[in-house]
Amino acid sequence: GTGTRTMPALLPHWGQARTFLVDKQDVEISTPIPYDTNRTSEYYKQAQEVVFLSNNLDHEKKWISEFWSDDFPGLTVSPSARWFSIAIQAEEKSKMVFKKVLELDLLLGLALNDAAVLTWNAKYKYNVQRPESYIMKYIDPDWVSMIPSPSFPAYPSGHSVFGGVATVILENYLGTSFRMTDNTHLHRSEFLGNPRSYNSFREMATENALSRMYIGVHTRFECEEGLRLGRAIGNLYIRKKNNFSFLN
Repeated sequence: GTGTRTMPALLPHWGQARTFLVDKQDVEISTPIPYDTNRTSEYYKQAQEVVFLSNNLDHEKKWISEFWSDDFPGLTVSPSARWFSIAIQAEEKSKMVFKKVLELDLLLGLALNDAAVLTWNAKYKYNVQRPESYIMKYIDPDWVSMIPSPSFPAYPSGHSVFGGVATVILENYLGTSFRMTDNTHLHRSEFLGNPRSYNSFREMATENALSRMYIGVHTRFECEEGLRLGRAIGNLYIRKKNNFSFLN
């Protein structure tokens, strides 16, 4: 953790776990923006943007923040499991045949696993600190993120990676303009979980990534690289899925 809510580093060795179809050398991860405390630097400006966004949340943005958070064990699903909730709802809405449901769920699970391994490998390779630490030291000592910053490095954003991966897999089976309402948090009263409606999976993933800036735990470049990395992994999975003979 960072700031005033410290915790031990979480999952420091997850990046060394086994992958199924995509290895670390298969996908290039962009080098993060150089750390810089100069007020004119891009790093400072992106941290300053997080402060501005988090300090100016209207009801819609607060709803987006809490709707996509998925940060609380025992209260919400995990960030990767959220996309299984979305997939199940989409499969039911589309009346997808059972064989295709199994195929989609298998690919989604394997791809999310590989995405997690590659993401956590990059997180601990680059070891980018959370915005909270930087902001408290160089911008506003009294600022805190809406939720405690997760206790692992920030770059790239895991939520964003998972959304990018899931977008590609789901689009491959259900199209690029699949409209649906996400009822994952229907009837929850502990946070703003009322259903939200979308015109595509990409729209969902983009909003999910943006929510991490609203909630104060990621900067823009961490989220944008997460989406890019996730889509790259997803595209590799779609190209390689013919390796699974039982899917043909």
